[in-house]
Amino acid sequence: MYCSTCGADSQTSNAFCKRCGEWLPDIKGRRGIAFGGETPQQNLFTGLFMSALSSMAALVSAIALYATHLGSGDAKWSVYFAAAVCLCIAGWQASSFVVGLKLQRRLKRSRQVSQCVAKMDARPSTPALKSADMSAFVEPSLVTENTTSLFERAPARNRDTR
Repeated sequence: MYCSTCGADSQTSNAFCKRCGEWLPDIKGRRGIAFGGETPQQNLFTGLFMSALSSMAALVSAIALYATHLGSGDAKWSVYFAAAVCLCIAGWQASSFVVGLKLQRRLKRSRQVSQCVAKMDARPSTPALKSADMSAFVEPSLVTENTTSLFERAPARNRDTR
């Protein structure tokens, strides 16, 4: 598979491009548009949108429950409990929204970094230094060759002397 953005080959479907970081969908296995989108970026955006929407709905519900029943003598404990649960849901969804935003920023930064790396790889490389002249050095095979024949045999010792 080839990347449609940078043209890199030997890519895997349903994965990110190894060179530029673009999402490569599985074109053959497509069965219609799924909820959220086809790419991880689209799924992340849908999650962020749903977190923001549910957070606002829960907050409005809690405010409405407190506004209509707070201070009236006929309100039951269950109404206050429901309003408290709505506030907890609003807080949870708001924290989920913040985490999703951080993830989206991190994904965007890593994609920019991978695009910069791809641009650097595309530039022609030139060697920084000339190749070294090794003619002044002795070859290692000449230094270590036949070195054991240069050693003299050690004289045998008599071990019976005390």
